[in-house]
Amino acid sequence: MTTADFAIETEPETATPDDSGSAAPDYLASLKLIWPYLTVQRFRLFLAVLLATLAVALELVPVYVIAISIGGLIAGDLTSAGILTYVVTALGAVVLGYLLMGAATMVSHLVAFDAIYRLRLALSRHLARLPLGYFANRKSGDAKKLIIDDPEKLELVIAHGIPEGISATATWISVSIWLFAVDWRMAVAAVFVAPISFFLLVFAMKSGGRFAGAYQTAGQRMNAVIVEYIAGMPVVKIFNRSGESFREASDAVRAYAAVEKQWARAYLPLGGTVFSLVLANILFIVPVGAFLIAFGKVEIATVVFFIILGANYSRPLMKLFNLFHELAHISMGSMLVADVLAMPPQNDSGKVVALDGHAVTFDAVYFGYDARDVLHNISFTAREGAVTALVGPSGAGKSTIASLVPRFFDVRSGRISIGGVDVCNMGLDQLMDTVAFVFQDTVLFTDTIANNIRFGKPDATDAEIEAAAKAARAHEFITELPEGYRTRLGDLGRNLSGGERQRIAIARAILKNAPVIVLDEATAFADPDNEAAIQDAIESLAAGRTLIVVAHRLHTIRDADLIVTVDGGRVLETGRHSDLVAANGLYARLWSDFIAARQSDLRSGPVTQAEG
Repeated sequence: MTTADFAIETEPETATPDDSGSAAPDYLASLKLIWPYLTVQRFRLFLAVLLATLAVALELVPVYVIAISIGGLIAGDLTSAGILTYVVTALGAVVLGYLLMGAATMVSHLVAFDAIYRLRLALSRHLARLPLGYFANRKSGDAKKLIIDDPEKLELVIAHGIPEGISATATWISVSIWLFAVDWRMAVAAVFVAPISFFLLVFAMKSGGRFAGAYQTAGQRMNAVIVEYIAGMPVVKIFNRSGESFREASDAVRAYAAVEKQWARAYLPLGGTVFSLVLANILFIVPVGAFLIAFGKVEIATVVFFIILGANYSRPLMKLFNLFHELAHISMGSMLVADVLAMPPQNDSGKVVALDGHAVTFDAVYFGYDARDVLHNISFTAREGAVTALVGPSGAGKSTIASLVPRFFDVRSGRISIGGVDVCNMGLDQLMDTVAFVFQDTVLFTDTIANNIRFGKPDATDAEIEAAAKAARAHEFITELPEGYRTRLGDLGRNLSGGERQRIAIARAILKNAPVIVLDEATAFADPDNEAAIQDAIESLAAGRTLIVVAHRLHTIRDADLIVTVDGGRVLETGRHSDLVAANGLYARLWSDFIAARQSDLRSGPVTQAEG
């Protein structure tokens, strides 16, 4: 038996109620979420409800016709002409009902698609206004569920839940009134199980709702793990770790299944009773009718009418209960979407302020995730027209410092300024125009190379794109591709090498022409040839700009104007390369380790200490 097989057959742990998130699920969350996006479509939605209500009402016409026919048969006054009339009436009602329901469904789906489109657009815009740090610890599976899966489920709410739910309710109320108008005693026998069923359904959903938090958590985990498992398949295969990797995915699926089982066990005792009880009113109509007939209190035709109509009385109610149950499940995801939309966007002054140059100054900056500070009293100035390098051991806080310049996060205390202006006092548009950021993990889009570079300046001409590519030392390899700048990149540009992707990203930054450039490990994935090209590109990028570079390969920043050595979230040393080596501090030790590592490289010539 393989490890993967074992992972499937292992008995899942029992899920426990989860109080994470809200204390109790809001079963109307989906309606509350989507209602604002129905504003421009409310007339169409009303039309869909009206058409659906008429369609459901027409479903009762054949039932009424049958009841009248049987009554006439019992009374002995049913004629062939009357039968023909009843048949035509019933057939016409059925056909017209289907046409009206089809029209209602078409209109309601158009309303649904428009509302979901508006919701996704609003969600995307809101996510764009959140700090970029919000996305740091979130997996792509979470994003897919948030933007694709959960809003998609709202189609059922809009296209079916609202029109069919309202029409079912209206029809049920109308039929109830009709029954009481005919005979209140028989009507009580027909309808009294309905409120009992409703209250049982509420209690059943409340009992199952204890697992709402665990259900959401398990669903998110399952989405994220499966997406990560598929995306990481090359690594899983090459290291022959399919068993261990599949175990994590299968554990997530089994955990999700365990929560669903627990929810079902809590819901079914009462929930199953509801759907049995609501269909059982015929068991009360018949004996009550027989009793009243025996005492001469009601005519046989009336009892037959209640038997036939009562047997169909619960159809709208069953539809309503089913929709309510679906609505409750959909609302679980809607609560997560609503929580994201309720997150306060990043503060934006909207101001365009005058800058006194473009020097970047950190002044006693403290920053942390949650309650723990990871940066402590960070102070230095990256001068305009100079290269400032951030170096230090892994986990020292270099990339975190760099991410604060374009406000991926906001500082807890202290101040970061550009040209003497606090970045928090600048409008986000001005800040984004002022700062360009080249990420360590280069993000390229599934589009042409030209359009990926043009992302830095949407109105750039082909000549400007080519000039930026030449400055980034990317023009040569681009022109060697079959379609040159029109070559379409695959998913995330994976058909290019790491160094080639990095140079396209640098070309994009050059085209943006921002006065402040932040490079996060620009040569991290480069081979020696690509590294040399990237270094040339960085020199082109640095001309006349404020350049902040996060670096592990110390020889790439040896000529930097200022080197800031960071460890444990603190600035330990600042200065030029020769001064820091002479100071015999952390930088000197890092440089010594770097030289030793290069000297120990296989088949590489010895590196003399003169390089230091």
